[in-house]
Amino acid sequence: MSLQRSRFHGQEIVNSFNIFVDSEKSSVVGDQQSEGDDLHVHFEGNTIEAGDGENIRLSLLNFTMFNNTYMVNINNSRFNVRGVSGTDPTFLNVVNIDRKNYKHISDIATSFATNLGTYLATKSAAASFENTIVLPSTTSMSSTDDRLLDITLTAKNIGGTTTAHGITDLQIQCLEAEGESSVILGGNRQDNSADTTFSSLKITIATNTIRVQGYYPMQRLSDPYVYLRCNNAQNGLEMSVLSSDRGRYNSDIMNSDIFAKVFKDVEYITYESSTGEEYFMNLQQRKLANLRLFLTDSKGRKLGRTSEQRDLKTAAGLTDSNLDFESNAQNTTGNLNFTAVIRVDIIRNRSPAKLESEGIKPPLPARKTQAPYIWQDYGKPKF
Repeated sequence: MSLQRSRFHGQEIVNSFNIFVDSEKSSVVGDQQSEGDDLHVHFEGNTIEAGDGENIRLSLLNFTMFNNTYMVNINNSRFNVRGVSGTDPTFLNVVNIDRKNYKHISDIATSFATNLGTYLATKSAAASFENTIVLPSTTSMSSTDDRLLDITLTAKNIGGTTTAHGITDLQIQCLEAEGESSVILGGNRQDNSADTTFSSLKITIATNTIRVQGYYPMQRLSDPYVYLRCNNAQNGLEMSVLSSDRGRYNSDIMNSDIFAKVFKDVEYITYESSTGEEYFMNLQQRKLANLRLFLTDSKGRKLGRTSEQRDLKTAAGLTDSNLDFESNAQNTTGNLNFTAVIRVDIIRNRSPAKLESEGIKPPLPARKTQAPYIWQDYGKPKF
């Protein structure tokens, strides 16, 4: 369909009603495939249908869920540490910022410095690394500050005395394949994973210290929205990056399954329509028998999970020493669910012209379709 040639010459709402949605116990009282963040709705005897010249429009009026996800999660906490030291000629490993909510960016900088120092201590001549300097130190996003990451790690021996660490080369790499940690730390994203000399942050190595600086202001989170998506075919468009974090689609624009995007607040993720027309879908079907509503982040991933973790049912919570969730049931028996109000409008956009003529009469019985035989002179020959 060309966007320059509208299919809707005039619009008239001929029917309208609301659908109240609650996904909390959807797998218990509905489709067993349903989950708190992936809801399957079947209309059964209440199928929604549009007539000739009509279409179905869905509009989001209200959306509410508790924000039981973390600002820093698996998709924006990971970074690679690559280097060379006297005790370990080459080392490479993934290090994480602690996955949780952060009130101040200074807390993120502290977590980054502590976990980086703990890892480097296992790959160097130092027994430990002390966080000598951790910036930014401001406790408010509105404070006068450049919000630039700047940490200094000082090597210590087992007795707590400053010592040489023996690290001669170090890179901190925020790989595009590992998520958006570069956004959190204010560094450069690494798109080419084969580049072993690339560093997302500025690193200065001295005999006893290692200084790490960010190039850009830090952030407390990388994705401020939750995306409500619908699997029913519609006429919306989206940029392909919103469907995949891995760049699977070789195009800028593609057909969209996004219904709405909802802003994250501290405790709630909520949306209240002011006009009823901000977020809507014109369905490319005249009969609506089922509806699938599911939540993702801005890259099409399930909340708090990577693209490869589509079967994982937990976005945030208690983890073990390997950072695996202790319970995998947050969106079934846990607290990852949402409520919504969706308005359904049946819209007449044209009045199709129909043939107005007398209907075709049914054929006569066979006995009435035969003409009577006429025999001249009672069957005698004429000649």
